[in-house]
Formats: sequence, C-alpha cells, structure tokens
Amino acid sequence: MQYDNRCSDWSATLYSEPERPDRLKVTGECTFPTPGFNVRLEKKEPQGINPVVLILEKKVTGPKGIEPQHVVTVPVSFEEETTVRYDEVQILPDGARIEVKEARQLGLGHRGASSA
Repeated sequence: MQYDNRCSDWSATLYSEPERPDRLKVTGECTFPTPGFNVRLEKKEPQGINPVVLILEKKVTGPKGIEPQHVVTVPVSFEEETTVRYDEVQILPDGARIEVKEARQLGLGHRGASSA
C-alpha cells in the first residue's frame, strides 16, 4: 500500500578510521498526515550496475489503528559497515539521490555525533 508522505533532509556520511571498518550512515526525515507510521531503509537486492551507487528502498508501514489527524515527522536512518567507497546513495521509490560525504571533510569523528 502506498502512503502519502514527503521525505527530505537526506544525508549520507562515510565514517572511516584506520584499523576499523568504514561505516556508512544515511539519514533523513519523512512527514506523514498522522502519527503511527514507521519508515525503514533496506538495501535493494540486487543492487544496480554502478558499484559506487548504493540503492536503498524506503519501506513504510502505516498506523495499526485510528490516529489523530495531525502532521508528524519521523526520522529515518540506515547504517552499515562497508568496504565500498560509495559516491552516491539513491532512495527508491522516491528517486532521491544523495552525495556521500566523508566525515573527516565535515569535521566529524568516526562514529559521528551519536557514537554510542
């Protein structure tokens, strides 16, 4: 089932540090007309023909019952250890394309702000 939503503020950051696996983190947020929505990003299988473009599929689950009618924004994230130096992340079915930035270029540490 398709749900009416808008997603924005996408970012893709590669955290790398010597002697530790690289970690790619993709974040964004989606807006829905009511509470109760769950959004997750899953790696598309199979991936596309360009090995430096990571393709993720956005999966949305709707509310299980009646919800109040007010707009909510839900954070969305995907994180994985990787040996691939991705240049770009594409989110389906939206078609959003996000350039991957390196954390050291952004002044962030290996695990980012949420290093827990």
